[in-house]
Amino acid sequence: MTDDTSKPRRIVMARRQVALGAMAAAATVSAGQAAVLAPVADGTAGWVHTASGEGEGEGEGEGAAPLDPEIRFLRDLGFMEGHLRAGVALYETGDIEAAKTHMGHPIKEKYAAVAPMLQTEGYGNLKAEIAGLAEAAESGAGLAEIRRDYDTVAATIAAARGEKPAASQLRGLVELTRIAGEEYSVATEGGTLSSLHEYQDAWGFMQVVRDEAARLAESEGPAAEVAARMVGHADATDAAFGDLQGQGVTDMDAGLFFGAAARMELAAARLD
Repeated sequence: MTDDTSKPRRIVMARRQVALGAMAAAATVSAGQAAVLAPVADGTAGWVHTASGEGEGEGEGEGAAPLDPEIRFLRDLGFMEGHLRAGVALYETGDIEAAKTHMGHPIKEKYAAVAPMLQTEGYGNLKAEIAGLAEAAESGAGLAEIRRDYDTVAATIAAARGEKPAASQLRGLVELTRIAGEEYSVATEGGTLSSLHEYQDAWGFMQVVRDEAARLAESEGPAAEVAARMVGHADATDAAFGDLQGQGVTDMDAGLFFGAAARMELAAARLD
């Protein structure tokens, strides 16, 4: 697990280190995407403009416009859900200590950012539900209880997410993919798996991206076709993962995530 106090500096360094790799990963993108790939003020690739505002240290990309509050909210819901997805999966494999850490992070790192909108829209119960899941994990509860508590949390997140337009939901997934790339950049700093926790974060985030895109692909209207394309782009990051302990990775390249996000963003532009 990394030292969170050093992470802001490391994120910036990682962005710069992966920029060229991400550009190469997107080399097959059509000329119509060139604007998406343009450099921003700090010299990173243009798609690295996330605005996570989370306790782990990621922030608004230098020189980039801030995210729309609705898209930020949706991304942050996915952030919390991704941590919990990783936590439950680790609990299932018996890695209880790692699971506890992931389950404690949504409230510690992100809940304050989403609390006002959740409260306004009638989903203020989410905090107690997440806390209940984290407490169950801390107490060493049985797997059935953990799964039940997680299902309760997931249902509330799904309801809150469902209040927003499909187009905004898809753009939230684009931003979550970028966060996954930033986490993976830290996890693989120096070309080795140096932080298993951040690797697991990225895994959890991409689980949410893929599942939510697949769900929207089964809906009706223009968003369904875009979502189906985004599922394929999310699948392109599979090579970056092995198992939850980092075994079996075939392509340790954070550029896979940034390239996928760029393609997702282009697909989502069809909804403008």
